Amino acid sequence: MITVLSTDAVDPTARFTSFQQAICQIADLSAHRSETDAYHAKIRKSRVGFLDCSFVDCESVVIERSLANIGRDNGKDYLLALQIDGSGVTRHIGRDVRLTPGDFTIVDATLPYSVEFDGPVRRIVVRFPRNEFVHRGLSTDRLCGHVFRGQSGASGLASQILGSLAADPAGVGPQAGYSLAAAILDLIADSEPNDGSSRGNDLTQSHDHLIRRIRSIVLVNLSDPELSVSLVAAKAGISVRYLHKLFSATGTSLHKWIENERLDRCYRALQRLNQRSQTIQDIAFANGFNDPGYFSHRFTRKYGKSPRQVRMKAL
Repeated sequence: MITVLSTDAVDPTARFTSFQQAICQIADLSAHRSETDAYHAKIRKSRVGFLDCSFVDCESVVIERSLANIGRDNGKDYLLALQIDGSGVTRHIGRDVRLTPGDFTIVDATLPYSVEFDGPVRRIVVRFPRNEFVHRGLSTDRLCGHVFRGQSGASGLASQILGSLAADPAGVGPQAGYSLAAAILDLIADSEPNDGSSRGNDLTQSHDHLIRRIRSIVLVNLSDPELSVSLVAAKAGISVRYLHKLFSATGTSLHKWIENERLDRCYRALQRLNQRSQTIQDIAFANGFNDPGYFSHRFTRKYGKSPRQVRMKAL
């Protein structure tokens, strides 16, 4: 575990400024407070599988992620905050939730949020790669801006495991760490919010399961240029009309989701040095595109840079 900040080693007049800088290692954030006395905080970081974990001890403060912050780092991951000691209020997508010890909430880093502590707190903040949520069919509206209690059920198990990471996450090996991270996310997927916004009845849960299954079918066949909505519907055993109805609740169409997944894979491949032997066309074709001109047009429209520009910047 790496200590990012301990204000004990900082001049009292510079402690809060140091804290403001240190929290930006979690995400691009702003912090402010009304008091002017010396600030006390400690931040440590570690990694478990695909999870980046930050262990934060701090005093009363307001932390915000505004549109300006989002514009600076363009982070697309999800952040889970587990309350260890003290309490705090998180405001996100029009919802206000108060966490007490053992509770956790999730925020989407592509959207603004704020956190307010009115006294000393200890928290664990865990960064989940967005694709790990997507692969499980998890969405922002379903999980973000809710409170998950740590007393019982799947959320209780997730809370206990996350809380145990504060002991010595560095002692978890790479393979075990990945398995542990996946198990935590699977528990979160099965968790119910406890703020009066339960995901609802068996029909809703059945829809969630079917959407996750559809997305799994797509991801397995993403490199197939013949992949289509009708083919996915056939593999899932449902009609095309019903598939469109299911996906409309996620805020996008299946066609757009497939194209975005393909573009994201191409973007990551173009950034990897070990893919330099592959041409841009090779990478596009390997991810389901069969028209270089169309690929280049859609890629540039999404990222504001051509595939060649992205590759040159990575070299």
